[in-house]
Amino acid sequence: MKLTSLIVGVAAAALIAGAASAQDINRGQFAGGTFLGIPYPDPGQTTNVGGGLGGAANLLNANWSGSPISSWHALGNAVDNNGTAAGSDGASFTLTGTVSTDCAYYSGDNATETLNFGQIGIYASDNTGPAAAFTMVDDAELTIDTNLAGCNTANTVRIQKTDLNGLVNAGASAYDSNVFQANLPYSVTARYVASPATGGPAAGTNQTLVVATTADQNSAQHGAWKSAMSLDVNIPVPAKALVAGSYSGTFGVTISAGL
Repeated sequence: MKLTSLIVGVAAAALIAGAASAQDINRGQFAGGTFLGIPYPDPGQTTNVGGGLGGAANLLNANWSGSPISSWHALGNAVDNNGTAAGSDGASFTLTGTVSTDCAYYSGDNATETLNFGQIGIYASDNTGPAAAFTMVDDAELTIDTNLAGCNTANTVRIQKTDLNGLVNAGASAYDSNVFQANLPYSVTARYVASPATGGPAAGTNQTLVVATTADQNSAQHGAWKSAMSLDVNIPVPAKALVAGSYSGTFGVTISAGL
């Protein structure tokens, strides 16, 4: 019964030691009788032993079933932590990537389109009166729509005419400049939805960028935006009569990254 009690006690101790820090284990106990020729006057006395010669002798005795002395001995070890233990651990991950800068204005396959008004009407009959003779009958108008314009970074929208004079009759050479002209000034108005260039994220609002008949360009700055864009071209009736011939003029719209 005493031996059973000792074994249970050792098992309980082993479980407790398993939760402790790693260490070598070399200890035991013996009680009563004579051990290594040494008599113990009180057989009920329990003696603790650790390592060294006493521990080695007690280990041998604990394995000797014919011993006159009761003993138990525990011998073992566990490897300590490799590294430093912490109550909390983790990691952070930085994810990176790049997005290409891109500005767009959809105009199909051609970078340059020619849009022909055809006949620009004038008062041509001889009964129109001298004031109206050869003058333009009414304004000429054109709207160019695209469903994709914009840029994915801060950008500048610019509309620029190649000639401040507007549509020019390059073949006109000799005429009375008091009553005739060989050019047709025009205006361009761009309409689209865009955000401000500064101040952080903001909802886009309706934008109107106008190049007047008397100007050759105008520009506006925005944050990243995309929307449909319309370009309204208006050729108003000029004050003077028009010289016969072909009139031509070019304007461009560019959306460029950068302010």
